Amino acid sequence: MSDVIFLNVQDISEAGVFATVKKAMELGRWDEFIKGPKIFLKINGISDQVVPGQCTSPWVLEAVIRIVKEQFPEADIAMGDTNLAAAQQFNTAAKLWGFRDLAEKYGIKLVNLAEDEAIEVEVGGKIFKKLTLPKSLVDADSILNIPVMKSHCLTTITCCLKNHWGCVPRFRHQYHVVADQCIPDINYYFKKTRFNLIDGTVSMEGNAPRTGISKVCSVIFASNDRVAADYSVAKYMGFPPENIPHILNAEAMGIGSTKNINIIGDNPVVNPFKWPEPDNQPIFKYEMMFRKVPVLKQILFDTPVFSLLCRIATYYNTNIWYNSEGKKYIRSVMKTEYSKEFGPIYKKHNIEY
Repeated sequence: MSDVIFLNVQDISEAGVFATVKKAMELGRWDEFIKGPKIFLKINGISDQVVPGQCTSPWVLEAVIRIVKEQFPEADIAMGDTNLAAAQQFNTAAKLWGFRDLAEKYGIKLVNLAEDEAIEVEVGGKIFKKLTLPKSLVDADSILNIPVMKSHCLTTITCCLKNHWGCVPRFRHQYHVVADQCIPDINYYFKKTRFNLIDGTVSMEGNAPRTGISKVCSVIFASNDRVAADYSVAKYMGFPPENIPHILNAEAMGIGSTKNINIIGDNPVVNPFKWPEPDNQPIFKYEMMFRKVPVLKQILFDTPVFSLLCRIATYYNTNIWYNSEGKKYIRSVMKTEYSKEFGPIYKKHNIEY
């Protein structure tokens, strides 16, 4: 039986989020699973723009850091994420979202996994037999995974399992058409991911992860079982988990279980998310269309033409979508109590919305 913790954030404040995260981790017995002197916090730093729900919440992240530091004061703690195929966004994201400030405040290392030394390892997956992975992850004794609960144009949801996609910095985009098996393969190697704290304070629905609609949920999930957690999150979001292949494939590989899940905490009432519609998201639509045609794949993705496509994708996300939709979602979140979290960020960096 796998325990999955579900808690509503009753007090929408920094202190309230901290208390909820602490309770979720304690109920999940996180300190029984995290082992070894080297601990890596795998965050989500997908965006160099501050649209709530795109990246790990600064309040949630600081809560996890404080709790881990208090329990393991002598541990060598690092945190980070990687760049996207189409954009070198993480260093900017770390600055804007306050990840860099948190690393300095608590004396932990901030790692851009795309810039980390790489080591080839045996994976033993169905598609990935070997992988070149960042040394910070290979050397870690434990990974504490902190994904954001979001819908996803490619995989329906992104949560614990999909957050490991960012553990492979350099060529993962070449495997989008088989991501439903590649994601379990990556997770199969990372048995050292021993606990997951899922940020559901502000999520994203629709055509996420980058161009979705900010959705205030004010919930926290936690579990040491990635499969059980993702299964439970999908049900909460209103997505039938039995129709999400990467969850089922991960279960088939023994990474976790969808059976006999024990929900601890509050009652997770379904909170329906808008379904992703890849055909209405031009970046995903045309990428997947072209990748399935061998001659186009070779020309567009295996030659210098790919760098041009990356610039086009980045321009669409950071200019067209952000100005037409992203700012609107910022304004909607700023009408909620989460304005206390994001307002100081916009003020500090002179971000207009």
